[in-house]
Formats: sequence, structure tokens, C-alpha cells
Amino acid sequence: MSTGYTEPLEPEECRRLLASRRVARVAFVHGADVVVLPVSYVLDADGVLVFSTSSRGLLGRLVGGARVSVQLDDVEEDLQNGWSVLGVGRADRYQGPAVPTPWVPGHDDLAIGITLETLTGCAVSVGE
Repeated sequence: MSTGYTEPLEPEECRRLLASRRVARVAFVHGADVVVLPVSYVLDADGVLVFSTSSRGLLGRLVGGARVSVQLDDVEEDLQNGWSVLGVGRADRYQGPAVPTPWVPGHDDLAIGITLETLTGCAVSVGE
């Protein structure tokens, strides 16, 4: 019998975990497809997730209030446990003081901020 568990994380813990990392995945709808791309990011003082990108790329098209999801996780495969955080919000041009390092060097002419409307997460362990 397994003693594994899935434990919901409080929003404050999700924010702490989000602030502890620098790379996440941004998911959005593009045409008839769902696209998921990695971004390097920082959180500003208001909790807006900020990343830099090229204004000519797919991520640059998010400006204007596109609905997006942000996901990050950490897994310890040997111990079979970890956590996952999912945020949902709207993306727009960012003009605040946060300065993220772009995922792709040179793709930094546009800063996008994601104002997170919901933030959920869970800790998972397979147990023994």
C-alpha cells in the first residue's frame, strides 16, 4: 500500500516558490495550438512576473492582455517527490523597474509582465 500524498500549497507558499526560481514555462493559445515556452523571469515588488523577449516573436504577441498560464516545478526523482505551481493571468507590456535577463540573448527589446490572477500549487510524494 502506498503512503504517497498530494498536498495543496497555500498561495503565499506558491509565491515564495515562484520567487525562489528564475525559469518557468508560459502557456498560451496561438491560432489553433497551445504553445508552451520557457522564459527566464523576475518578480517585481507587486508580484508581477516579468520577462524579456523579442517584439517579433511569438511571446511578443502576448502584449495586450492575452490570457496565459505560468508553470514551474521542482522534482527530486530519486526521492520521488516535488512540487508544482500554476499561475493564471494576463500579459501586457511591462514598464516597471524590474529588469529580467532574456532566455535568448538579444531577445530583450520587449518586457512583458504577467499579472497573476490565480496562483495554486501542490506538493507530491509517491511514498513507499
